[in-house]
Amino acid sequence: MKPVRTLVVLANEGTVRFLENEGVGKGLTEIATYDADKERMAETEFADQPGRSRGAPGQARHGFAPNESEREHTRSLFADRVLAELRSAWNAGVHDRLVIAAPPKMLGELRARLDTLSDHVTAELDKDLVKIPLRDLPDHFADVAAF
Repeated sequence: MKPVRTLVVLANEGTVRFLENEGVGKGLTEIATYDADKERMAETEFADQPGRSRGAPGQARHGFAPNESEREHTRSLFADRVLAELRSAWNAGVHDRLVIAAPPKMLGELRARLDTLSDHVTAELDKDLVKIPLRDLPDHFADVAAF
C-alpha cells in the first residue's frame, strides 16, 4: 500500500517552512525555508502621508485614509510568495494532502489565496510554529495528523 505523503506549511508574516511527511511514524523532513527579510522579496515604498484630492475646482482638499497598513501590505505580499512556492511544491505531484499552520491573520491571508488547493487541505492550525524545532513539531499536530 502506498504511504500517504503530506506537505506541511508553517508560515508567519516573515518566514515559511515547507516540510514533508512520508507516512505514519516517519516524522517530518524539512524541504525548504524562505525568510522575507533575508531574501528582500519585494521592495516596498510607502508615502509618509495619505494621498489627497479635490472634490471639485475651488473646493477643499480631502485626505484619503490608507486602505491597509504597511504591515498588512507586507503580510499580503509574503502570502503571495508563500502560495507561489506552495503551488510549485504541490504541482510536483508527490503529495496527497496538505496541512497548514500559521497565526490567525496569516492563515486568513493564505486561505483567501488557496483556490483549488483548498480541496487538498486536511488540517489547519492557527498557531505560529515556524520557530519550533523539527523534532518537536509532531506533538503540535497530534490532534490533526499522525507523523
